[in-house]
Amino acid sequence: MRAFVTAYRLRNLTHAADAMSMTQSAMSAMIRQFEESLGIRLFERTPRVLRPTKAAEKAFVQVEAILEKVNALGADMLDLAETRDRVLSFSCAPALASSVVPTVLAKMRRDSPEVQIVMYDAGDASLIERVLDEEVEFSLGFFEHEPEAVSSVPLVMDHLSVVCRADSALATQDRVVWEDLVSEPIINLSKGVKVHHLISDALSSAGRAYRPAYEISFIHTALALAAQGMGLVVLPGYLIKGNPHVGTLVAKKLHEPVIERSLLVHTRQGHTLSAVAMEFLELLKDHLASLD
Repeated sequence: MRAFVTAYRLRNLTHAADAMSMTQSAMSAMIRQFEESLGIRLFERTPRVLRPTKAAEKAFVQVEAILEKVNALGADMLDLAETRDRVLSFSCAPALASSVVPTVLAKMRRDSPEVQIVMYDAGDASLIERVLDEEVEFSLGFFEHEPEAVSSVPLVMDHLSVVCRADSALATQDRVVWEDLVSEPIINLSKGVKVHHLISDALSSAGRAYRPAYEISFIHTALALAAQGMGLVVLPGYLIKGNPHVGTLVAKKLHEPVIERSLLVHTRQGHTLSAVAMEFLELLKDHLASLD
């Protein structure tokens, strides 16, 4: 269509070919293919000039309108792509949203003030709902979801650890196994049902029924109790990084068995992360590594 419009305006095959940066033979072939696709002749050809037919005059008006819409579509898509790379939208577990994430967001704000930040902190189910509803581009969480709808990729590889005071006996051990927790008070996170099952299974194999000393809803509450020596918390190690109680707490990787519990980035199946999302996730990964 662009070749047709150019030839129609210039009325000369050589000049039209030059205008479109192609050879005269290629230009001629494109005009011929367009005529064949429409089933009608558009130009009468002479050695020096192209003479439009009446069909060409009618086609020119419609083709020009189509190309204007194509140009408008291209401009709209370019604006959308640029907007996408200026918005960081994600959902995040509160344990991260209240610890390490704000530090990384503050760095992004300093380095890229043009980026608009949209963050939701919520429970695990709500995190995924926002991803599937396309309210956010990705979510940061701890558990995998139905693979048909969600793609989950580890950002940080980690394992279940026991979190205790730095002056406790467990903190001085080179290697901590689940059996070491048999006689210890454990603070249970009631919202972490999947972790609850993992702990219960691991302690059962170590010879203890899982009877937690406390039932707590929020990670920061559990860590505050642990910081006062009220019990132990079993969590992925990265969850104590950036916590206000981190100075008095240590995380010791649990063995026999080792249970992987990585920090996951959840996206819709087939979605490609935007440049700004990839920048944020790389900054978060680097920040977590710096806290080791």
